[in-house]
Amino acid sequence: MLSLIELDRTGVYIANMVKCRPPGNRDPLNVEQEACMGYLRNQVALIRPKIIVCLWRIAAMKLIREDFKISRDHGTWTQKAGVHMMALYHPAALLRDPRRRPETFVDLKSLQAKIRETCSHTY
Repeated sequence: MLSLIELDRTGVYIANMVKCRPPGNRDPLNVEQEACMGYLRNQVALIRPKIIVCLWRIAAMKLIREDFKISRDHGTWTQKAGVHMMALYHPAALLRDPRRRPETFVDLKSLQAKIRETCSHTY
């Protein structure tokens, strides 16, 4: 996905909201999410990103808005504490449902434009 917008993996920082995989690949329980949020907050505080992209409905609900619905809200920009935020379909979701790829490509182009507008460089 990154190569579609000419972004190298070494130029982005990836952090997982939940630090361990729930059994059976189920969505993490609220208690599991809360147990890991402190770690994510610390990572964000250290990295100080200008842009955060959530690749998961649960992450978007936690970080962007509680009533976030990925099928409705993907690709929509919001800003919190000076950080631009959006959510994209997770790559695994695109493998399961390739019909989502064209709209995800549009979202990725929006991300590319936001990076060019906001970031003088990436790490």
